[in-house]
Amino acid sequence: MSPRSIAIAALLSPLFIGCTAPGQMPWGGVWGPPPARLELHPITGPELRRKIGEADAELVLVNVWATWCTSCREEFPDLLGIRRTHSPRGLAVVIVSGDFPSESERALEFLATARVDFPTYIKKGKDMEFIDALHREWSGALPATFLYADGQLVDWWEGSASYQEFAAAVDEALAVKSGRAQ
Repeated sequence: MSPRSIAIAALLSPLFIGCTAPGQMPWGGVWGPPPARLELHPITGPELRRKIGEADAELVLVNVWATWCTSCREEFPDLLGIRRTHSPRGLAVVIVSGDFPSESERALEFLATARVDFPTYIKKGKDMEFIDALHREWSGALPATFLYADGQLVDWWEGSASYQEFAAAVDEALAVKSGRAQ
């Protein structure tokens, strides 16, 4: 193995701890070739907010992550799991890499290994403009997750979350949206 391969393996190894069976990813993916044509689309904060407002989904969960962020990588299987289980209920998941553009290849390698097969983004533009577009109280810490209903922020948090925490936030927002919340 080359030193680069060893470094990538060390970086990604937290994702594969706890795999359920040989060749099985914790979030249900299976080892195999990466999805065809995986790209990181550059996006500014205002552009992202526009996309959120135009989304054809009951809820939009936006997660900002980076390859250098250990807790971002650790929560990634749960983030993909919530997408898989809650998409049929009206959830769209948008992931945005906070990596520098010079690190986009590293982010693409991570996404390919995680078997991401949906459009993904990389932050472009000024940091404060991006941060303020999502939520003025966000410190910029990663990971950060924002939950929107009808283009309006309904929940957000800094730091990692488990599948159960993602599910609870999404389920509560869906209940409020449908008028079933107490």
